[in-house]
Amino acid sequence: MLRPWDIQDAASVTQICQDPAIQSFTTVPVPYTREIADFWINSRAKSYQDRSAISLAGIRNGELVLSVSLHNIREFDHIGEIGYWVSPGARGEGLAAHAVAMLTNFAFGIGFRRVSALTLPENTASQKTLTKAGFEMETVLRDAMSKRDGSQTNSVVFSKFPNVKIDE
Repeated sequence: MLRPWDIQDAASVTQICQDPAIQSFTTVPVPYTREIADFWINSRAKSYQDRSAISLAGIRNGELVLSVSLHNIREFDHIGEIGYWVSPGARGEGLAAHAVAMLTNFAFGIGFRRVSALTLPENTASQKTLTKAGFEMETVLRDAMSKRDGSQTNSVVFSKFPNVKIDE
């Protein structure tokens, strides 16, 4: 189930964001503290209200297992970027692909014409998630991302477009 964030999620978010893979492949702050989680969760409602992001918590059997967000929204252009993380205990189950597909389909339902995602070249698990959610690898942007150590690396761009029927 996807639902809005609740401040009661902060302890779980704090714990999950200690995961080395999440810290390597996302832009979560390091170290990740409870104060950061509180601030981030409280900012989710504002980002929805100002139309800059739609961010949801993924719940399985009452437990927080993932985050999925549509951010970098350019309302005029009808495009946005999707991002996500999955708790270590819930990886490999297809939950992220399902959540990404759900949020992407919602975006298309409200008029988005393109949703993209950026991954580090070595993040093959995320690339598999995007492919499973119907995204296609579109291009590689040279030196478009920074790693935690400050070095530059390429960014692999995946995109998905709504199904459009053309009358013949």
